[in-house]
Amino acid sequence: MKVERGASQVLFGMLPAQTVDLQGRVWRVAHWTDPLTLPLDSTVVRAALLDAIAPWAANDTDGGLSAELRARAAVEVVGVNKERGVAVDSFPRQWRCRQCGRLTAERPDRCRCRATSISQMQFVAYHVCGALREPTLERCPAHHAVAVRLPGTATARELYFFCPDCNRPLSNGFPDQWCVCGKPMSVTVHRAGAVFTPQYAVLVNPPDPAVAARLRAHGGGASALEWVLDGMGPARPDEGTPTYDSFIDMLIQQGLSEASAREFADRALERGEIQRRSAGAGGLDIPPPARARAQEEALSINSAAAGGRVRIEDMTAGTTPPLQTLYQLGYPRALRQARLAGAELLTNFPVATLAFGYTRGGQPAGQSRLIPFRDRGGLRAYGSLNRTEALLFQLDPLAVAEHLRDRGCSLPSAPTPRDARLAILRNVEIPSAAEERPQRLGRELVTLLHSYAHRLVRALAAFSGIERDALAEYLIPHHLSVIIYASARGDFVLGGLQAVFETALDQTLDAFVTGETRCPLDPGCRTGGGACMACLHLGEPSCRWFNRYLDRAALFGPDGYLPRR
Repeated sequence: MKVERGASQVLFGMLPAQTVDLQGRVWRVAHWTDPLTLPLDSTVVRAALLDAIAPWAANDTDGGLSAELRARAAVEVVGVNKERGVAVDSFPRQWRCRQCGRLTAERPDRCRCRATSISQMQFVAYHVCGALREPTLERCPAHHAVAVRLPGTATARELYFFCPDCNRPLSNGFPDQWCVCGKPMSVTVHRAGAVFTPQYAVLVNPPDPAVAARLRAHGGGASALEWVLDGMGPARPDEGTPTYDSFIDMLIQQGLSEASAREFADRALERGEIQRRSAGAGGLDIPPPARARAQEEALSINSAAAGGRVRIEDMTAGTTPPLQTLYQLGYPRALRQARLAGAELLTNFPVATLAFGYTRGGQPAGQSRLIPFRDRGGLRAYGSLNRTEALLFQLDPLAVAEHLRDRGCSLPSAPTPRDARLAILRNVEIPSAAEERPQRLGRELVTLLHSYAHRLVRALAAFSGIERDALAEYLIPHHLSVIIYASARGDFVLGGLQAVFETALDQTLDAFVTGETRCPLDPGCRTGGGACMACLHLGEPSCRWFNRYLDRAALFGPDGYLPRR
């Protein structure tokens, strides 16, 4: 059997251990045949996976994945081989005669009742530990046979099992199912979301391995962090004189202890070989967890920009009115009104989507058990790497700090954008998408950024001509930034975001700020959290935060981020 499917359909619907409907039958994916290795940076992959599995790691339900990643275990990242495809097995192996209801483990050409209409049962037994099998059935002790009468619904407990030879009743619904781990299993139709829930991570991959290597040699995350704190000027973070912090990071990566690295850095600073750039002998004075995350996000921004970036200042040179007037007057006005520090076009945004495991049971992230994908004993992730167009938006750090203080968060005053960024980094704890009790400052910051991103997606969809579900967000909360990118269509992109950036960014931002702020479902939406499918929610392909941390009041209202109208 050969069935054609697109690479995206395979990634999101045909992962190993997942059941699928093909040509009127049910199958279970056995493996991807001769998959292709994707050229992703291993350090970036491990960091992205550690971030994605945080809810499970916190509850010790990650199947040991966190410990392996922190021990720098190799992760093989593969994409589908379009020539070899995906191998599937028939599953579940239970067949029912449409005439008499007799169930068999193999598909017969003809039932004992002489009927030839045989169909496959749709029910499977599963457990949160990852087990999946055909439901066990009670059989007639005299004839060792079983048949089923379907009630016309998909509810397993309403099935009536009996002996097809003597009509002896056997059970209403499936008998109790027990997993090999000793716990009871659940039974439902194979396509139910509780049976298989794939878990994905999205990362920005350096488009050129040489770029990643050069940046690490120049201080890596510390150098990228300084570059972002200084406003992401035209110079790259791997250019120019290393800073005190980036020099220390570079030496630690080469195997020196932190104490020795600081001693060498102090000597290099005295000789004028590196720049101070950071106040105090301790550098930026950011708590280690926040600093690590901030450096990872700074590297993501650098990777996004490495493929090609166009700033508004870059477009101004060489143009003539009316575009020159638009770039010099119209765009800066729109950015100020939207309280943005800047906006850039990323012409070759390298985004990768990785499926790293799955859960069963349909519970929220962290409450179920994560089953990582493995192959030959090693870790494996299944994914796709696309290069597409994107827009990077940076919120004004001074305005964000003011907004957070207005919302009751404790933050010191900051006279400059850099000081405001550092004040937030030193105090914030960014929550995960599934965290139930986040720090207040982290919750308010993510709610602002996430709500801003969702409203941007809706505005950009209207002006770019790209369907809303074909746009996705990539949040960079430690640096008050969001990237909106377009899903690649095959080997090309449509150019809708580029057209907006070059000719209609001011109109898009004006609509973003001055457009309707009420929800059609108010007052219910407003009293129920301030976000719903009619105003801020986006589809799953667009939002990786499960439509959490959303509230229109973070943007508009008495203490909203955007100007009052």
